[in-house]
Amino acid sequence: MKELKLKLNKIQKWKYKVVTTDSLVQEPQNHDIAVSQEASNERKEFSKSSIEKSLNILGHDGWELISVLGEFCIFKKSNI
Repeated sequence: MKELKLKLNKIQKWKYKVVTTDSLVQEPQNHDIAVSQEASNERKEFSKSSIEKSLNILGHDGWELISVLGEFCIFKKSNI
């Protein structure tokens, strides 16, 4: 019985966080239609950079991205 309690205490416990993919972009985007390839590329680079920054902040806080389901990102971190 004592061994079972020790094993149960060693089981990893997790916290979960669900965020929308839109919330990972840190500044509001201009929703105008990009009329040029250059404008489209600039918008993509901004979004990419902003998402990377958000993911790095979450990672620094201990959150690990475990899944993307449609427009939702699911993160977990140890609940110690």
